[in-house]
Amino acid sequence: MCGIAGCSITQLTSDEVESQAQRFTKALNHRGPDGNGFWRDDDNLLLTHNRLAILDLSEHGQQPMIAASGRYVLTFNGEIYNFSELKSALVELGINFRGRSDTEVILALIDAHGIDQTLRKIDGMFAFAVYDRERQEVTIARDRMGEKPLFYGWINGRFVFASELKALKTLNYSLTINRGCIGDFLTYGYIPTPHSIYQDIYKLTPGTSLTLTKRENYGVPESFSPYPGTDHGPRPFWDLKKVKRVSNCIETPELAVDVLEQKLEDTISRQLIADVPVGCFLSGGIDSSLVAALAQKQSARAIKTFTVGFDVKQFNEAPFARDIANHLGTDHQETYVKTTDVLDLIDRLPLVYDEPFADPSQLPSILVAGVARKNVKVCLSGDGGDELFAGYNRYATASHMSATFERWPDPVKHSLSKLLLSLNPDRVDRAVECLCKLPGLGKVKQPNLVLKLQKLGVLMRTTRPDEVYLFLLKFNGLSPDKSIPTTILEKRVREFFDDGEDFATTAMLIDQLNYLVDDNLAKVDRSAMSVSLETRLPLLDRQIVEYSWSLSTKLKLRHGIKKWPLRQILFKHVPESLIERPKMGFSVPISVWLRNELKSWSLDLIENPLLKEFVDVGHYRSLWDKHQRGAYDNGLVLWPVLVLSQWLSNNY
Repeated sequence: MCGIAGCSITQLTSDEVESQAQRFTKALNHRGPDGNGFWRDDDNLLLTHNRLAILDLSEHGQQPMIAASGRYVLTFNGEIYNFSELKSALVELGINFRGRSDTEVILALIDAHGIDQTLRKIDGMFAFAVYDRERQEVTIARDRMGEKPLFYGWINGRFVFASELKALKTLNYSLTINRGCIGDFLTYGYIPTPHSIYQDIYKLTPGTSLTLTKRENYGVPESFSPYPGTDHGPRPFWDLKKVKRVSNCIETPELAVDVLEQKLEDTISRQLIADVPVGCFLSGGIDSSLVAALAQKQSARAIKTFTVGFDVKQFNEAPFARDIANHLGTDHQETYVKTTDVLDLIDRLPLVYDEPFADPSQLPSILVAGVARKNVKVCLSGDGGDELFAGYNRYATASHMSATFERWPDPVKHSLSKLLLSLNPDRVDRAVECLCKLPGLGKVKQPNLVLKLQKLGVLMRTTRPDEVYLFLLKFNGLSPDKSIPTTILEKRVREFFDDGEDFATTAMLIDQLNYLVDDNLAKVDRSAMSVSLETRLPLLDRQIVEYSWSLSTKLKLRHGIKKWPLRQILFKHVPESLIERPKMGFSVPISVWLRNELKSWSLDLIENPLLKEFVDVGHYRSLWDKHQRGAYDNGLVLWPVLVLSQWLSNNY
C-alpha cells in the first residue's frame, strides 16, 4: 500500500511543480515512508507517489513507473493478488520484466491490452492514476469493493486526485464545506460516496474509472455527474448489482461449504505473499478467527496475531481471542487499552480521518494497528464477513420482528413501545449487574443493552422495510436533529427496497455498496495507514464476493444461524465452544467515557461557536445533559456531533 496524488499543472513553472510535488509527498508520508517520487509531463500533469515497500523492495519497484514502451506512466496504491498468473501470460507473449512488482505487471497489461481490459483482468485492492502520454489522457480507477480510497475533483479549476484529502489541501486554496452531507453524517456516522466533506471534491465510486483529456484541459466534463452510469462521469468496469443478478444460487449446504473453504484457502494463500512480515488481526469473532485459522494452516511458522482489550468487561473480547490464539498456536500479542491511551488518541482523529468520521471503533482500530506495526508490515483482517454472509442482527431479525409486530394489537404495541423507550440506562445496568451475580447468568450483560431495547421499541411502530433498515443504521435514530435534512442514503435505500426482494438480501446488497465502503473500509484503511501498516481483506477478494452471491440468503442464515457457511469452516479448526457466545462487535465504552474522562472535552465541543453554523446546538446540549444525569444513553447520538465539532476546530 502506498499514497498517490497528482494534479494538472497548466501554467505552473518547474519550481512550482516541484514544490507542489514535495507538498503532496510530505502530506502522505505516513502511507509510504519507504520512499517517494514524482513525474511530470511538460505543462500537462503531475503524478506523485509515496512508497510502502511490500513486494520487490528493490529500486525496480519505485514509482511513478514508466511502461517499457514509454507510453504510460503509473502511480499505484494497493496489491494485485493475481499478478503472478497475469505476468506468466505476458511472458508467453514475449514481454520481459525488469523487476518483480505488481506495478510493472499492470503497466505491461495496459501496454498489451489497454486500460479497460486491464481493469477487468486484475484482482486485488487498488487505486491508481495512469497517464497516456500519446493521447495526453489521465485515467483514475478504484478497486471493485472500495478497499483503497481515491478522492478527486477540481480546485480553482485544476484537476486533482489523492489517496487522502490532506494532500489536496496542500494546494493552498480554500475549500468549501459541503453542507448537504452534514445531515447524513450526523445520522449515519460517515459521508456517503461519491460525496466528500468538500464541494467539488468526490470519492471515486468502487469498480469505476474516470478519464480526462488534455484537449479539455482536464476540466470538469460537460454535464458531469460523480455517479456512475452516465455519459459524463465515472464508468463502471464491474457492477456488484449485476453480479448479484447473474449469480446462480447453490442450495446444497455441504457443497457450498466445501467450495467456499477452497476459495478462502486459495485467497489467503495469495494474500500471504509478501517480502516483509505478515500477521493477522484477531478479535475473537468468527471472521478474524477464520482468517487467522486458515493463515496459520498454510504457514510453516506461528503467524503473529494481535488484539486489544478494555478494562470495561462487556466490551472486552481479548480473553476470547487469547483462547483461540492458544488453540491455533499463533504468536499472539494482546494489548489492553487504558483510558489515557484513548484521550491521547482522540486529538489525532481529525488528522487520521481528514473528514468527519464517527464510527467509535475507529479508536481501537488505530491502537491495534499501532501494536501490529511494531511487529509486522502487513496484517490480514476479517472485514467483510458480516456484509457478505449475513452477520448483522438486522439481517436475521429485523424483517421477522416487523412481521411479528404487525400482527400485534396497536394498543399493546403502543404501550410496550412507550415502556421500552422510557427505560433508564443506569437503573437497567444496575439490575443487570445483579442478575449477572446469579448462578448461570454471568453472560447476560452486553454492551448498549438499553439502546437495543429502545430500538426495539421504535421498530414496534415501523413497518416499511426501508424505514426499518435506515433506523437500524442511525446513530441518532432516537434523537434526530430535525433542523438538518438527510436525503442521500434515504433515496438510495428506498430505490433498492422497491425491487421487492426479501429484507435480508436487499440489506446485504445496500450494505456492501454503502456501509462497507464508507464506514468499515474507510476505518480500516485510515487507521492502518496512519501507522504505515498495510491491511489485506481476504473475505473481500473478488472470487469470494462473487461466490457469496451464488449462495442463497437462506443458506447464509441457515436454521436462523448467522454466517452459517463461515461457521462450518471455522469449526473444522476451532472448537465451537470457543466461538459461540454473544456478539460484542469491535467497539468501545463511549457512553461511560463521556460521563467521566471525556466529560469536559465533550462539553467544550458542544459549546464550540463554530458548531452553531451547522447544527441545533441547543438540541445536542439537551442530549448531553440527559446523558450526564443517566436519564438516557445518548453516547452514540452525541459522538458524531462531537467528531464534527472537533473536525471544524481543526479545518474551518
